[in-house]
Parts: sequence; structure tokens; C-alpha cells
Amino acid sequence: MRTGFQELTVHRILAFVAVLALFAVAPHAHAEADRVSYFHDITIGEGEQADDAVCLFCSIRNDGEIRSDAVTILGSVHSNGQISGDAVSILGSLRLGEDAHVGGDSVAVLGQLRYRSGQIGGEAVELPVVLALIPLALLALLVWAIRALVRGSRSPYSMPRWR
Repeated sequence: MRTGFQELTVHRILAFVAVLALFAVAPHAHAEADRVSYFHDITIGEGEQADDAVCLFCSIRNDGEIRSDAVTILGSVHSNGQISGDAVSILGSLRLGEDAHVGGDSVAVLGQLRYRSGQIGGEAVELPVVLALIPLALLALLVWAIRALVRGSRSPYSMPRWR
């Protein structure tokens, strides 16, 4: 026999499962032409289209058309097709082939951006890996300075003991 507390707990668990199921189904109903992937590359072949392409820990290969944005994190974007929106690669390269065109901005954060003149409709921004080393160098300098100050306040020789 269940008590009132057990029935309340069962109802809460069922409501939680129902909400999870709703969230799992809702994105698929909204974004049929979007391509989202984790750890598995996205390939858009010739004649294929996608609205958005988002890839985490993988790369995007585009020979068709992306109607909006192409974004990778820890991966690369290689395009020989059309990207109507922005192309962004974080910790990876962004390479545009001969027939490629990006309608918006192209951004490579801590990676390489390779393109030809006229292929990018917006701005081309490349933040090289060297920029990541500047904060690390400042942090190393700060640690060294603190260590030098702490060691400098100690006496270089131990004091003799009197017996």
C-alpha cells in the first residue's frame, strides 16, 4: 500500500520524465533541415542543403548550400559551396575552396582562415594561436614575481642553534 508521500514522489517522477520527453522531441520538430553533430563529421554533398550546421568536436565539409550559419568548436570548416550566413571555427581552421562563398562574416578563433578575395561578403577575422599565449605568459610572469617575493623575504642562511 502506498502512502501519500510515495504517490506524490511517483507523480513527480512521471512529470519529470514527461518534460524530458517533450524537450527531446521539440528540437527535432522545429529544425528539420539543421545539421547538428557531436564527435561525428557533417558532410553536405553537392545538391544538398541545410539551414544551419553546428559541429562540436568534429568538422563540417560543405559542397552544397548552407542557408544560414556554419559553426564548429574544436573542428574545422571546409567549404566548396555556398554559406549564406556566417562561418565560425573555434580552435580549428576555416578553409574556403575555389567555388566557395560566405554571405556573412568568417571567423577563425585560435585557428587559420584561408580564403581568396571576394569570397567573403562580411568581415574576415582571424585570431591566431599566438594571442592565447599572451595571457599564459602574463600568468607565468605573475607566478614568478610572487615566488621571487616570497623567497626574497626568507633569510638565505639558517640561524645557528645555541646549546
